[in-house]
Formats: sequence, structure tokens, C-alpha cells
Amino acid sequence: MNLNARKQLAQQVRLLRTDRGWSQEVLAELSGLNRSYIGAVERAEHNIGLDNIERIARALEIPITRLLDGEAGAAPCCQSASRREPPPQAPAVGGGAVVHRRVFLELLRQCGQTHRELVLVYLERCGVIVCD
Repeated sequence: MNLNARKQLAQQVRLLRTDRGWSQEVLAELSGLNRSYIGAVERAEHNIGLDNIERIARALEIPITRLLDGEAGAAPCCQSASRREPPPQAPAVGGGAVVHRRVFLELLRQCGQTHRELVLVYLERCGVIVCD
């Protein structure tokens, strides 16, 4: 099948996003782009700029070449969230923000009501394993 570059990119973005179980809203939030823009990219409606391709690749935690190669089946498909290696643990020392446990749990409760998928992605990136 001979697809143009825009359609190949659209297929790669959709494949990688759905393989992770993410909605377009989650990818949009992680990339800093609008959800409707992500949808238009996946439908090959936009001639997306290189900066935005880079933002999407960063959000998906893949090299930009993975989006641009257009060979959906060439590289092994991304692992699903439940099978991915957890990120390396941050050192215990440093200038990280300290949040009282009660405040953190309240924020998590509030965000979880409206942005459940985003909270799960965040927890996964922090190395927390969430089981159904």
C-alpha cells in the first residue's frame, strides 16, 4: 500500500496512541496540543509541523523517527502500559516538591473524576503499577 507521508504519520500516531490505551485527550494533554488537533492529525487533515511531530513523539516517549518511518509493522509495536518497564526511580535527595499526603490524595481524587486516563498515565510514568 502506497500512502503519502501525512497518512503514514496519521496511522503511526493513532496506532501508538491506541496501543497504549490512551484517548486523544490524553495524548493532547501530554503533548501540549489541542484534542481536536490530535484528531485532525490522525485523520491526516493537517500538514503537521516538525515541532508538533516532536511534541507528539516526546509525549509517546519514542524517537521522532518512529513516527516518521511510516512502517507501522517494521518495529515491534509499543508495549501496552501494563507491560512497559517502569521508569528509573528518581534519587531520594534533591529539590523535589514535597506535598502533604492528604493534599495529594485530595488532588488525585478531584482529577480522577474528570481525567482518569491522565491520572493513570501520570502514575505509570512515576513507576506506580495500577491493576484493574
